[in-house]
Amino acid sequence: MKKLLIGLVIACLAAGCAGTHRKTLLAAGYHPQYVDGYLDGYSAGCHAVGHPLCRYVQDGSRYQQDHRYKNGWQDGYSIARTDYAVVW
Repeated sequence: MKKLLIGLVIACLAAGCAGTHRKTLLAAGYHPQYVDGYLDGYSAGCHAVGHPLCRYVQDGSRYQQDHRYKNGWQDGYSIARTDYAVVW
């Protein structure tokens, strides 16, 4: 699991904040709501540290009502901030 996450982070770094990794995450067995949150959170995290191609994304109602979306968003946001804090 840890190797998969590291691989996904590296792939995301290579592609910036594009949502092209949705299929990869779904194929790895992540729940669709988690994946939606993860991709939104990752973009928001990149934006927070100044990545010029990313924007802050969060579906507020889903964040409040869907624990899978919220967990994915928080994971994506944290990973992106960690990844890009060093670069930017």
